[in-house]
Amino acid sequence: MMRAAPPAGVAPAWTAQTSDNGVGVYVHLPFCDRICPYCDFAVVPYESQFARRYVDAVLRELAATTPRPVQTIYLGGGTPSLLGTAIATLLTAIFDHTGVAPGSIECTLEANPARNAEHLAAWRAAGVNRLSVGVQSFNDAELHRLGRNHDAATAAAFVRRARDAGFTNIGIDIMAGIPGQTPSTLSRSLETACELGVPHISLYALTVETGTPYALWRDRAPAAFPGEDAVAAMLEDGAARLAAVGLRQYEISNFARPGFACAHNIGYWRQRDCIGLGVSAAGYEAGRRYRNVRSTLEYCRRMERGESPRQSIEELPWPARVGEAAILALRMVDGIDNESFRARFGLDPRRVFARAIERCAAAGLLEADTAGIRLTPGGRLLANVVCVEFLEPELAPA
Repeated sequence: MMRAAPPAGVAPAWTAQTSDNGVGVYVHLPFCDRICPYCDFAVVPYESQFARRYVDAVLRELAATTPRPVQTIYLGGGTPSLLGTAIATLLTAIFDHTGVAPGSIECTLEANPARNAEHLAAWRAAGVNRLSVGVQSFNDAELHRLGRNHDAATAAAFVRRARDAGFTNIGIDIMAGIPGQTPSTLSRSLETACELGVPHISLYALTVETGTPYALWRDRAPAAFPGEDAVAAMLEDGAARLAAVGLRQYEISNFARPGFACAHNIGYWRQRDCIGLGVSAAGYEAGRRYRNVRSTLEYCRRMERGESPRQSIEELPWPARVGEAAILALRMVDGIDNESFRARFGLDPRRVFARAIERCAAAGLLEADTAGIRLTPGGRLLANVVCVEFLEPELAPA
């Protein structure tokens, strides 16, 4: 039986301080000690001098944005925690530019448990109040196959040191579908995570991206990877185990104790505005979506020349904006709230998605009532299939 230690401290409940009219900030920090063989993100090996140049470039991009109060900050990567004390430099600039006081909003830092635990107190003093720790597994053999540079004991020790430094809002990433993984090894990883008392766990399936070393491995030895049905069964069993110890599923891959859901990520699923800073970062503002260049060197050069870092800018047509809002909302366990959707778009989602609802409900993937539209537990495992049905809302007059 899984056992969970009680979470320390009072739930921050940052989601209660956010709204659909607010904006978040995402900063991409691409540096890693080593590049994991399954990773397809914009990442580069860490080099201290180039990292300083990169931070200066991000500060230039920040200074070019229109100052406005923000409600969440997320430092992602890559391995943002590699930057050590430079995290404080970045956050001071963001708080000063937006006029928001450190500690007054949710501020997440992605951390690698193998490095820089000595900076935990400094990060907290700079305004970081939520850690997302990239553990992936508490099985050393699985960590080795993932190319991670930490072992299970190091990961557990990092979480304990974070607690000692005053962090209570800590999330752990756990992966399903690792080569050689079994239901029992995943169960033991989840049990260890719960025993550490973390109030947030992200449980998600490994995605093998084209062009990565993992893609070559799977092509060469597909039997090394758990099959889709096996991974689905592991995810379903994992969700049940997490629910049993009080971690509520609030999104397809995310589970939290009351008050500990990630407000920044909820902003994405609520289609809220977000300022994206850094290489490959994506931003969104009132139907306008942009993405920065993927080359870290090109990003720095553009910022140093006073040029735009944008690689693409897209104005979403109204139907696409409506459809995307529905798809994102369906990732949340609570799904599409009919009243909120009508308030935002002046549309009844039961009407504009009537055909999609009928087809998906008949397949047992969706349920709808007067309050809203949501995926069933089985539908969460086939969310991509459902979302395709919501791409084209029926906006013609009834």
